[in-house]
Amino acid sequence: MSVLGRSAAIRRLAALEAISPLGDAVATVAIILHLQARGGTGTTVAAVMFAEAIPPVLAPFAGTLVDRVRDVRRLIASAAAAQAVVVGLIALALDDLRLPALAALLFVRAAIDTVSAPAVASTVPSVVADEDLESTNTTIAAVRELGSIVGPPLAGLLFVAFGAAWALALDAVTFLAVVPLVVTLRKPSRRVTAEAATWRADVADGLRLVWRTPALRAVAVGFWITVFVTAPDDLVLPFLGRDTFDARPVEIGLLLAGASLGLVVAAPFVSAIARRLSTPVAAIVAGGVVLATGNLLTAVAPAIAVAFGTQVMRGAGVALYDAAGVRTFLQRSTPPHLLGRALANVYGGVGVAAALGYVVGGPVLDATSPRVAFGIIGAGGFAGVASTVLLLRRSRASRS
Repeated sequence: MSVLGRSAAIRRLAALEAISPLGDAVATVAIILHLQARGGTGTTVAAVMFAEAIPPVLAPFAGTLVDRVRDVRRLIASAAAAQAVVVGLIALALDDLRLPALAALLFVRAAIDTVSAPAVASTVPSVVADEDLESTNTTIAAVRELGSIVGPPLAGLLFVAFGAAWALALDAVTFLAVVPLVVTLRKPSRRVTAEAATWRADVADGLRLVWRTPALRAVAVGFWITVFVTAPDDLVLPFLGRDTFDARPVEIGLLLAGASLGLVVAAPFVSAIARRLSTPVAAIVAGGVVLATGNLLTAVAPAIAVAFGTQVMRGAGVALYDAAGVRTFLQRSTPPHLLGRALANVYGGVGVAAALGYVVGGPVLDATSPRVAFGIIGAGGFAGVASTVLLLRRSRASRS
């Protein structure tokens, strides 16, 4: 029996992890199409994506909050409700919002999500057995990506039929739908950071954990480098679809959904592959090679259908790299009372790396072409894998 069949808590977590990404994918693609329709360039779109990606710089504080809260369910529900309000405001005022105001509101929404993401992930080890971590993480990741598969083409349909504001309204509704799923969860058993400790001390403990643990530092820095060089792939894809393949909005949405489909298709096999690779670190390296290859092949795809297939390949690599690799490594190697901070700090660094990648990727796209930009992204992915291997070797050498 699968972990979904064995655990009601995992079923609820999987459900809430499916609903929110659906709305987010719809909203993101709708905003990109909205900006493109108003003459937005790669740099314009990159500015918005940067605003959504940079809030995880607050991750050390978000992780500390997660570790200090006694009932993490209330934290997740409050974050979902607050995001619904922010997205609703964007939907109501979208036509009148200038780029700085739009970016500012998206920053606020993403800042709230910086708290909710590690809060959800930190509950998993308390509700499943250690040997089920790989399968649980890949299952939840796959369910999460179902929303990302349906969301982009749905955004294209909604944009054509009703405009971007209605797509954003759907995103707001999905956040509200999360609340009843969270409050009905059984309260996870978890050790809470001692209240006598100061916030400053707790934040420092979380940062020291990442930086002073050699293997954890190597995995984190390698992850950040990989994300920095590959994050612009989703930025470039809409322009590859429009400018190279002359695709329509719905087709662009399908192209953007390719990586998510790959993650879902690969999920049933990833946990078995990860176990054969014996360690999460091996899964990280193997997954990095697969995702980099998918992006490099996208650069030379002769048709949009082929590009869709290579993005499916990229998504399979992401499943192995992230869910079975990095996330499982963190959950298995981090003390429970520090897990919220470890997750927030590592994935917060991912968000910052992605934001910096957009800053570089937008001008590179404007100065070259979608194909050239994707070629750079694919080659950069291999550089990210090489950096991870090198850093891990150095971490082992420092311990010997």
